[in-house]
Amino acid sequence: MAENKEEVKTAKEADLSVVNNGQKNNFEPTTAFVFMDKVTKILDISLSTGKNCILHGPGGYGKSEFTYSYFREKGIEPYVITMGSGMTTDRLFGGVDLMKFNETGKIEYLIENSFMNQEFVIFEELFDAPDFILEQLKDILSSGIFRNGSQVFEIKTQNIVCCTNKTREEFSKNLSLRALMERFPLEMEVKWETHNRLTYQKLLEAKFGAGNVDPLTTYILEEYAKKSIKISPRIALVAADVVDKCGPECLEFIADFQTKENILKDAMSKFKSIAVINEKVEKITSIIKDLKLFIANGLGTQIEVDQATQLNKELYNEINALTRIKADDSMAVSTANQAKQFSDHHRSFTKSIALTSAISDTLTDAIG
Repeated sequence: MAENKEEVKTAKEADLSVVNNGQKNNFEPTTAFVFMDKVTKILDISLSTGKNCILHGPGGYGKSEFTYSYFREKGIEPYVITMGSGMTTDRLFGGVDLMKFNETGKIEYLIENSFMNQEFVIFEELFDAPDFILEQLKDILSSGIFRNGSQVFEIKTQNIVCCTNKTREEFSKNLSLRALMERFPLEMEVKWETHNRLTYQKLLEAKFGAGNVDPLTTYILEEYAKKSIKISPRIALVAADVVDKCGPECLEFIADFQTKENILKDAMSKFKSIAVINEKVEKITSIIKDLKLFIANGLGTQIEVDQATQLNKELYNEINALTRIKADDSMAVSTANQAKQFSDHHRSFTKSIALTSAISDTLTDAIG
């Protein structure tokens, strides 16, 4: 399991380095991501039509990494640039041509180093950029031409995918942004429809392989989701790694798990109770199976009657132990129902054994 996780870590680090403006890096296959069928579909449409696309939604759901992997699997090396509040005109346009400035005093840009000289582009956090940057970008994308005095450049960009954590309401807050959004006619929110053990299980198995997922991790993640705290896939992967290497109690040091510490403690306690309950249920079920076999075979000898009696006594003790296990309300109801069913079996076995023993005694007296 550790080997698989190290491979994932290496790929993830490569993905993070992708933001260095189009440098080539390793990438995870798209099969390493889950619940991305619709994202694949919209990227297919965007690529085939040349229509720009916005992928928005909460952070940690793989928008950027998946988009990069998608392009790479198509044989395309996209130009990736992080916009954000610190974006400047110089950086957006590829930097100032200092040689030209020193020679002539004119400010011209190294457009060949910018996104405009690239066919396929991924904008990270586009809508965090300052308004004046977005205004310039809108004009360039609308005309298809960059103009800066006497410097004119026909852009080569064919397809842009914008990945942002903002909601539609946030990134369409003013007329300027709305006008820019018209250059991105395709749009989709990237999120999970449900957060439960099954969805987290699928995520972790996609990363680490089937059989390499600790059920405690997915149980804890589901308990947070039940409390309306949806742990993102990115943090879920971090959690799985922490549990594997340091133990579940160390999850308290992950920021997303610190929102309500009692959830983590309660989840761990409940999971342990479930494990104990399952162990008891498995043992009780095995005893019942053996007793049914004894009864079916007729308890022909006193030794068999004694053995069945001993097993039935053990069944009684295990049922009592099951009812004494501490559990929360939801588990307590389920456990109580199971204990009732097991007790019904115990009473039935008691009657059968007593009846068989009485018949055996009668026959013995008659023979004597």
